[in-house]
Amino acid sequence: MRVLRLRILHLTSLAGEFTIDFTHPAYRGGVFAITGPTGAGKTTILDAICLALYGRTPRLPRINKGGNEIMSRSRGECAAEVTFETPAGRWRASWAQRRARLKAGGPLQDPRHEIAEAGGRLLESQLSRTAARIAALTGLTFEQFTRASLLAQGAFAAFLAAPADDKAALLEQITGTALYRDISIRVHQRRAEERRRLEDLEKAGAVLAAPAPGEDEAGLRLRRAELAGRLESLEGELASGGEARAWLQTLAGLEEERDRLAAKEKELAGRRQAFTPLAERLERANLALPLAPLGAELALLRQQRAAAIQSLFRGGPNPAGSPGRRWPG
Repeated sequence: MRVLRLRILHLTSLAGEFTIDFTHPAYRGGVFAITGPTGAGKTTILDAICLALYGRTPRLPRINKGGNEIMSRSRGECAAEVTFETPAGRWRASWAQRRARLKAGGPLQDPRHEIAEAGGRLLESQLSRTAARIAALTGLTFEQFTRASLLAQGAFAAFLAAPADDKAALLEQITGTALYRDISIRVHQRRAEERRRLEDLEKAGAVLAAPAPGEDEAGLRLRRAELAGRLESLEGELASGGEARAWLQTLAGLEEERDRLAAKEKELAGRRQAFTPLAERLERANLALPLAPLGAELALLRQQRAAAIQSLFRGGPNPAGSPGRRWPG
């Protein structure tokens, strides 16, 4: 997680609006110090980051309508907004609270806590869920963030003043490294258990390797030969089983091909039945094909005959060939 930008509005001694751009070249080295006299607002900057992310600070675990000790005096509102970056993207978390009518003496209203993408899409705005959503994005709960990133002044002072024998335990509490101590203890316990198991296995192996009472070398060789023969027999059975499996696979393939051909044959039979009327018409047409020229000639003669008859009825020459006489009608 990397903080990119911080905005502060009326928080403790930082009355007014302030913006810190951590992407500015002045911070490019990655190491810088926040300095100033007591009360200048050094801790307020860290509190603002924590407030924008989790809605609380190490010094003020609860900020609600009942009380807000981080708002600047004589102010009617306060806010903190932080833009940060994780491997999953860039996000903007904001927290704000105001008094009624923005008056310094007005009653406190419920705070607002939101998390959104840096581009603007709101992800969560419900007060009870925003901190958990931010913890999921950053991978750090409030306790982990304050231990790993913002070591509270009080916790560090307690560490410096603690006796030498207590510093290790206090350092574990501040940094959350007690987990690694527990892991180390469990690793040593597991190592001891595995060592005992190894010793037991070595003892069992030694017992198995030792010849049985009364069993000589000749007997062991005979037993070895018997086992070798048994192994050879099992290998032969295994080979036979492989051949049988290959035969069964081939048979399954042939049965599948048979079923496919049967389905194809059924399909062709259906198509043949559907073609039967057309086949009969084709057969009749093939029988009549040699008569096609005669049929054409007959059709032509019929056409000529019809034309001649029509010409006679319309006043053409009479059949007897006598001039001046016409057929009635």
